[in-house]
Amino acid sequence: MTLLIIVLLFGQQPAASVRPESTAARPESSAAAPSGSGDQHAIGEEVIKGETEVKIEDLKPYFPPQLDPFSPVNELLAPESYVLDDALYHSVDSMTIPQYFAHSSYLRIPTERTFIYGDMMVFLPAFEQRVMNWDLQVSNSLGETVRRIAHRGQPPAVITWDGRTDAGEPIAPGEVYSFTFNAYDAQGNQTRIPGTPQRVNGIVQEVGDEWVVSVAADQIFTEDGAQLLERAVPRIDEAANVVKEKFKKQVVVYVYTERERLSAERCRVIEAELSRRVVLPAGALSVVPRFVPGLQPKLSKIEIHIL
Repeated sequence: MTLLIIVLLFGQQPAASVRPESTAARPESSAAAPSGSGDQHAIGEEVIKGETEVKIEDLKPYFPPQLDPFSPVNELLAPESYVLDDALYHSVDSMTIPQYFAHSSYLRIPTERTFIYGDMMVFLPAFEQRVMNWDLQVSNSLGETVRRIAHRGQPPAVITWDGRTDAGEPIAPGEVYSFTFNAYDAQGNQTRIPGTPQRVNGIVQEVGDEWVVSVAADQIFTEDGAQLLERAVPRIDEAANVVKEKFKKQVVVYVYTERERLSAERCRVIEAELSRRVVLPAGALSVVPRFVPGLQPKLSKIEIHIL
């Protein structure tokens, strides 16, 4: 009996020590295992939800276009690529920026004026006593009176002379003119005031319906020759500026010397210089040699008539 109980006890011990597989410990998981998989390890995922603001600080590259918006105009106005027509000389002075046309044949170029334009201011009289009569006499280098202006009463503050003789003729460039002012009081006492002699190198005058530019030949050419002087360039530039400003339909140049051959040679030079500086319609420029036997060299001149 006792033996039978011991056998039963040892026979039940292994069965009690073996744990069923279905009751084995499983790792914890936050995800629920699917139904019917009690013997499988569950694989899950964690979902995080929320909102936040993020500012992106990175800079985008900026490349400005390498384009000059004025380049097409600049190329058009470049001296080597002028596109001009015969009508442009009428209005080109007010069309665009002067520096683009510093060497243009259509525009007047900056130059110091040495010619006399219009009236000549010759005297500014001032008297403390009353003047009854006065006169202004203009004489040439030979002492000959070429113009006399006389009036009664007090003289004006400024006395001007229009550069013409008593006969209405323009004065000759290259000549030296002297001025003498005479004033008389009520008793006939004379006050004589000499003016400073003045040499006229060039003069610009309006004669009727044309403009005339007269330039002394010794300002342009060598003595008794047709070679240009160094100082001739600004003189020709100034004359060309007047042509550009006053031109309407024609330009006629007269060259006065005492010899026919010399006049013809100087004509060719003046024609070439003006053609290089001024753009005119075809046939608008003509030169005419004028030779006067016995003409004094100082009275040789170039006359440009602008019609």
